[in-house]
Amino acid sequence: MLTATVQPLDGLGSGTIKIVEVTCHDWYGMSGQPTSIGLISSPNVPPTNNPKEAKEDLNLASACGFRFSCGDIDTTLELTLDATAFSVPQRFGHSREHILRASLECLRRCLPEKLRQIAVTLKVADANRDWITKIIVEFNAHDRTKVFFTPAV
Repeated sequence: MLTATVQPLDGLGSGTIKIVEVTCHDWYGMSGQPTSIGLISSPNVPPTNNPKEAKEDLNLASACGFRFSCGDIDTTLELTLDATAFSVPQRFGHSREHILRASLECLRRCLPEKLRQIAVTLKVADANRDWITKIIVEFNAHDRTKVFFTPAV
């Protein structure tokens, strides 16, 4: 089944992050879960007319190690960001804060009504705990009907 999600993509030399709706092949589309949340973290290697050069994952959430998940929407209202493996590859010139904020904006756009007010639970390594926790607290307090992050143009 095909489904849509939103991913924070590297702007390929533009210096900006592109928040883009992408089509995904969803093996669990009939599960009843909002699979678009987990797919935020899926690799994105777009089609290209130069396949010898463009082979890397452009999805910043995926390439930097963020993993979004949610519980069963009918029984366990839960959202989790696992940032234990967070690391920004050298090829990206975006700040770690912008990558996290863009990833959270993707989450905000994917949330079904039932999960819109659920706080994000964080799993994170000690090295990144302070700065990531501050942004998660800000996101959890934010009105999710309003944009959380807009990339610089």
